[in-house]
Amino acid sequence: MKKLIVLLFVALIATGCGGNKSRATDRARKALDKRDYSRALAELNTIKQEDEIKTPEVQYLLGKTYLGLSNLQQSQTYFKSVLAKDPSYRDSIALAYKKRGLELGKVGEKEKALECFEQSMRTSAIDMSDAYVLMGEIYAKYGELGRSAHYYRLALKILGDSTIRALTWEKLIKITERLGNAGDAFLTSEKALYEKHYHLQSYYCENGYSYAQDLLHRGKLDSADLVISRVLQVQLSPMLKDDIYFLAGEIKLKNGDIEGAVAAYKEVLKLNLNASNALIQRARKRLSMLGVEVE
Repeated sequence: MKKLIVLLFVALIATGCGGNKSRATDRARKALDKRDYSRALAELNTIKQEDEIKTPEVQYLLGKTYLGLSNLQQSQTYFKSVLAKDPSYRDSIALAYKKRGLELGKVGEKEKALECFEQSMRTSAIDMSDAYVLMGEIYAKYGELGRSAHYYRLALKILGDSTIRALTWEKLIKITERLGNAGDAFLTSEKALYEKHYHLQSYYCENGYSYAQDLLHRGKLDSADLVISRVLQVQLSPMLKDDIYFLAGEIKLKNGDIEGAVAAYKEVLKLNLNASNALIQRARKRLSMLGVEVE
């Protein structure tokens, strides 16, 4: 009988300890949901038994808590311990890093945000390509345009979703424009158009025009002609065509292609409902100079 009482007493103690642990972890989860990281840490610190502290669940909660407290080194230590015992936590940890990266990016903690995104990519076994997009956005926000373009390009290598790809192409195009490399901006917008993101057509036309104009000014007439010809092969809105045709005429004229120049200037006149009056007059003058009568 005494043995039975002792066994029941031990069982009650064990049950009590288990219950305390369960209640502590529940309270820690609730605190984490409210982003009350100090409270979460306090709750987890009430778990005293070594074997319970080292369970994957508690280690994971400690990792999230220290992540919330921006102690990335301590957080990483706990997450590594979790993965060594239970790899099924991998995606949860990756998502925790990504979520924290977003939070830190919003409050200006650039370096820590980037570190979180990088850890997210290293940890996850699922597609986390959007983390590259987020890294590109952070670098763009702080004016590090080269790095921003690099991460957008990395994202585009693995992104599957068509809508996100289109948005990422647009962001990358804008970055290349800001970098001031007309050729890179044109080629980037051309690649986006080849993927049938037709709403980006205006970027393609504008960047093609800028690049051809740059090549013309630098005396690279054959290259300029090639670029403007590629742009004119696209099904363009009439609102975009007039300047492009006039520039095509200028390039062909300087390149000695009189027939091509005349044809391009005449296209400007056909678009007179959209072309500016000044552009029409310039086209008329060019045609008159070439001995072509216009009505």
